Amino acid sequence: MKLERLLDLVALLLETEQPLGRHEIRNHLPPGAYAEDEVAFRRTFERDKDELRGMGLPIAVDTVPGTDPPLDGYSIRRSEFEADLPVLDAEEMASLALASALVRFDAARPDVPIWLLGGSPSADGGDRTTPVAEVADGPLVRELMGAVMERRVVSFDYRGERRTVEPHRLVFTRGHWQLSGLDRGRGAGRQYRCDRFEGPVSVTDEVIAVPGALIEVREDHAWQFGDGDEVAVDLLVDKRHVPWLTSFLRGVEIIEKREDGSILVREMVRDAAAFRSFVLTFLDGAEVVAPTGFRDEMVSWLEALA
Repeated sequence: MKLERLLDLVALLLETEQPLGRHEIRNHLPPGAYAEDEVAFRRTFERDKDELRGMGLPIAVDTVPGTDPPLDGYSIRRSEFEADLPVLDAEEMASLALASALVRFDAARPDVPIWLLGGSPSADGGDRTTPVAEVADGPLVRELMGAVMERRVVSFDYRGERRTVEPHRLVFTRGHWQLSGLDRGRGAGRQYRCDRFEGPVSVTDEVIAVPGALIEVREDHAWQFGDGDEVAVDLLVDKRHVPWLTSFLRGVEIIEKREDGSILVREMVRDAAAFRSFVLTFLDGAEVVAPTGFRDEMVSWLEALA
């Protein structure tokens, strides 16, 4: 399967201490991962490299040592790959292990190289008998993984409606699998929590083109999650909170800097309740300025609390 082949390829290129030629790579991967036919093999391998690079993986090309004439060799330099990655804590490492379990389709191969990306297999090299944690909707997530990799249109029931979606990303974040893509019915990007699907997902035979701009899973702040329409909310923040706010909301859009040191920022909000709770943490140090409807709802909410 393509997904498993890509995972194996990433693990192999991360682990190798010197660049590997493409034929060495084929020999290291499980039988059948690449075709024996040279033309088909080269075409598939080039496509895999392009896809991995498109995902942001820095595949380096160097000369394979000792080859004459020189042959191109491939590797993923850990220093480049890990430069922008945080150190994984125990829960994040568990998530990685769970993800590897979900894409491990061949029970006859207990040494799937995905373990090289983090964590460890059991002491005897076999399967773990005790799961790290439980993930709901395993079969559903597995189908979505395949749909994303093969760029196949999916449909499913979500919040009482049938959705037809061109899937772009599937990410495990904040304890949930999140699917993002183009909702055809709405003509816009949307994000869906997989545990809120109402029934199975249907993977169609329709294959979409590579999206020009991927709709990313937003995983930074709770008010940016959800299926509601995005609302641009302007928040006036007191001077004393500016250093913390700009550190917490990295890349926040600052639309005005005032003489007293306060700033006016703009945040895109899908979950109004989550954003109201965030604003409340500033007590009297922040004020919703616009839009008027959102501000009025905020005032009514505070009055009800009082």
